[in-house]
Amino acid sequence: MKFNRLPPELQGWLRTMRARGSTPAEVLQTLLQSKYDQRYASDAVDAAWLEIPAQASAGQAVPSAEAVAQTAAASPLSKQLFDLPNNLDTFDRAVEMLFVIEAPRVVLFGNLLSDDECDALITLSRAKVQRSSVVNASTGAYDIHPARTSAGTYFNRGENELLQRIERRIAELVDCPLEHGEPIQVLHYQPGGEYKPHFDYFDPVHPGNQEVLAQGGQRIATLIMYLNDVEQGGSTVFPEIGLDVLPRKGHAVYFAYSDDAGALDARTLHGGSPVTGGEKWIATKWFRQRPYGGPGA
Repeated sequence: MKFNRLPPELQGWLRTMRARGSTPAEVLQTLLQSKYDQRYASDAVDAAWLEIPAQASAGQAVPSAEAVAQTAAASPLSKQLFDLPNNLDTFDRAVEMLFVIEAPRVVLFGNLLSDDECDALITLSRAKVQRSSVVNASTGAYDIHPARTSAGTYFNRGENELLQRIERRIAELVDCPLEHGEPIQVLHYQPGGEYKPHFDYFDPVHPGNQEVLAQGGQRIATLIMYLNDVEQGGSTVFPEIGLDVLPRKGHAVYFAYSDDAGALDARTLHGGSPVTGGEKWIATKWFRQRPYGGPGA
């Protein structure tokens, strides 16, 4: 783990503790009390003591360890995927489990969507996609950002029979109530399109995130569904854990941000690598702590 890859608030707090003369054991204990994942906290402390000079200046005031911890309520995704068979039956389709990573929790589902469903989502979306935006953590506005070069659109939850069927299947698969899911968003990446590594959860330290957090609590998990086979590039990358998921039509990667203690896991940093051949279409579903009441609900 590299120190400069840690969230800025955590970097600032670690610099302060280092400058105050705290020992690694003391800092680690504080992070664990703030419900950080033990392995992640240990790696972060090791990186700080390796890369920060002992005489580093504490600088300006930084959030407490509790604020930096970005804790979330217990996840409604209660199903223990790792104890289930390799094929999961939903009400209308058998879905394969192709691989599972325990920490952070990442699952690759095979054949979650049929070819016809993938094609239909692309057809419904193609004429109405617009340049994708991101939530400005300082202001709460939706801004165009150079780190995200896709075009996208979304469908109201349960907007048509196709969406109703897919949403029901997903809810059964991950054991999450329908009303906790955000509307499905479809994204289109042309050659060169990418989304640089980022987090899908909203850092509660930043005031601009309070409005989106009020719409159903914290995001706790993501499901990315691949709608076409990409000629080259376009993988979903997880740089903190060295994972690269190649896009395959009908497959989907699911990852949860919270550990068993409810603490958000920064190892779920992820991005979409540049598309270097052909185009890429994906459909994304985010899950909240509580019923979602934002746009498209």
